[in-house]
Amino acid sequence: MSRLFIRILPFFAISLLGCRDGATPPQPAHSSDTGTGPVAVAESAKPKHSFGDFSFTIPNGWKVVTPDRDKTKAMLLLDGTTLQDAKAMIKVDVGAPTAPTAEALAQLFAKSTGGTVSPEPLDFDGTPGIIASTTSTAMSTPRNLTVVFRANQVYLLMVAANEGVDVSAPIAEIRQSWTWSK
Repeated sequence: MSRLFIRILPFFAISLLGCRDGATPPQPAHSSDTGTGPVAVAESAKPKHSFGDFSFTIPNGWKVVTPDRDKTKAMLLLDGTTLQDAKAMIKVDVGAPTAPTAEALAQLFAKSTGGTVSPEPLDFDGTPGIIASTTSTAMSTPRNLTVVFRANQVYLLMVAANEGVDVSAPIAEIRQSWTWSK
């Protein structure tokens, strides 16, 4: 039940899969990547994009693209149309948890990547998110993983970025604008 799955993918070489395929449908390093930085555009100035059971505003410069897998409910790219030409990627995978708690899953990811887990959870519309960060400067490994458990589902907000790309403001905007569908 607490197995951590890591798969090699052609475009996103290592993807943490903290959720299992076939789950019933549900009823989000560097200290600068924790999502606490300033938001470039006020939340109320931009419409929210719905991804089924959650929605958030799309940060400036980011494009919503077709997800690469069934469990991926949201996928955004910065300055590109494919993983090969994008500077950064944000995606949200949803499924059945493979660990007993969000913190346990974040710890497994951190251990497997040499990363760390933030001691303070962040708020995702009333639900805590546990953040694991790595020092990754390539698209092959997430720089930031936020694990949110809600309604018997796990939401994995993963961010990968090339060297020199700061993703703190886009992550903060997503977190601050995140709302759950009722």
